[in-house]
Amino acid sequence: MRGLRLLAVLVCAHGALAGGIRAARAGDLYVAGQEAGVVSRVDPATMRVVGTIPVGPGPAGLATGPGGRVYVTHPDHRAITVIDGPAARVVARLDQPGSPFGIAAAPDGAALYVGDWRRGEVVRRDPRTGEAMGPAVPVPDPAGLVLDRTGGRLYVADREHRRVVVIDTAAMREVGTASAGEGPFALALSPDDARLYVANVRSGDVTVIATGTLTTLSTVKVGAMPYGVAVTADGRFVVVSRQHAGAVTVIAADGLAPLGDVSVGRYPEGVLALADGRVAVANWFSGDLSFVDPQARRELARLPLADGPRGLAVALR
Repeated sequence: MRGLRLLAVLVCAHGALAGGIRAARAGDLYVAGQEAGVVSRVDPATMRVVGTIPVGPGPAGLATGPGGRVYVTHPDHRAITVIDGPAARVVARLDQPGSPFGIAAAPDGAALYVGDWRRGEVVRRDPRTGEAMGPAVPVPDPAGLVLDRTGGRLYVADREHRRVVVIDTAAMREVGTASAGEGPFALALSPDDARLYVANVRSGDVTVIATGTLTTLSTVKVGAMPYGVAVTADGRFVVVSRQHAGAVTVIAADGLAPLGDVSVGRYPEGVLALADGRVAVANWFSGDLSFVDPQARRELARLPLADGPRGLAVALR
């Protein structure tokens, strides 16, 4: 089995970029290479790797915060690595009991929210010290996490219980649940936070949830193994990675109907929407990153990366 697998989707190593590499800037992509133990930094404008930061074994989930901070989970190593993006170096390791995977950073940088597989909980942590801030919220099998724009509401995919758990981050308590399909894994919010899209790995579909009422608007069939999901910056398209197909499915947000597939690399996992309307797709088995135009439904370029690219995040503007 390659790396860490979930079906039912940091070890501190001081490293620096190779000489002559430009400083990080807002809009850069960070990609976790799980097999290589690195985070690659990619310039989306040129579609080139502009730096590689060693972070230790098994990086998986990524989140970015203000000040160029990048947070990396290591589920098999009970840790979170903190990267100073502008300096291109690891600055801390935060110990995390259990198996941290999904992670989200508060918009103001004051907190991290971490889903722990082994302990069956979501915890708020101090991004400087790693200390827990308030009570943990029980979620038996937390996978993907996503915060709304204000940082006040956190959505958590509970992968073995066909549901999404909603957490009030100020009180750190569950305030609701929404039904999903089999094996909900990845989550994405529409730009206005009105809809939540849930990729259900085992039922081969995407659940569309109205966040105001936590009711299901639609269930969109996309085919086997939908693992990652993203919504374009204009809210018009939803893009879902399908591991076994080596493709992403593009869904029209208006009408909630599949428009077609785009072939990418082998075993696509993480999907991230870029500000200019493109979507980046991390292809785990082929070790590369696809850039996709959802409107034209075509792959624009494919960039080789360090082994095992999975999680994606973008530096904040």
